[in-house]
Amino acid sequence: MNDPKEVVKAFVAAHNRHDIEALMGYLSEDSKMLDVAAPIPLNSKADVRKLYEMIFKSLPDIRFEITGMISEGNQVFAAFRTTGKGKGDWMGKDISGKPIDVHEAVHMVIENGQIKNTMFYSDSATLTKQLGYQTAVSAKW
Repeated sequence: MNDPKEVVKAFVAAHNRHDIEALMGYLSEDSKMLDVAAPIPLNSKADVRKLYEMIFKSLPDIRFEITGMISEGNQVFAAFRTTGKGKGDWMGKDISGKPIDVHEAVHMVIENGQIKNTMFYSDSATLTKQLGYQTAVSAKW
C-alpha cells in the first residue's frame, strides 16, 4: 500500500480496532512522532507502543472518526473527531465514566508505504477538562 491517504486510513482503522501490532507495522523503523497531548516523551517506536497501550487501557472504546483529509505528494493532513469513555487511571487520576469528545488533527509524511513522521494536534484544553483535570492556565478577563 503506497497511496499515502490509504496508509493513513489503514492506520486509523488499526487504531479503532486497538490493534497495536498493526499500528506499529505502519510506522517506519526510524519513525518520529510528536503528540502535543502525549503524557510521555515519544522518542522511539517503543515509546509510541507504550503510549497506545496506556490510551487503550484507559479509554477502551476510543475511536477516531476522520472528518476531513487532504493529501499532497507523500504528505497527508487529516482531521478527526475523537470519542471514548474513560476507564481506570490516566496519569494518576481515575477517569472512569468520563466521556471525551474532542477534535484533533494529524500531519503525516509517508515513505514507501510507511509513516515516517507524525505530528498530532489536539484540543488539549477541552480534553483536559473532560477528563476532570484543572487546566494549566486559567485566565480571568
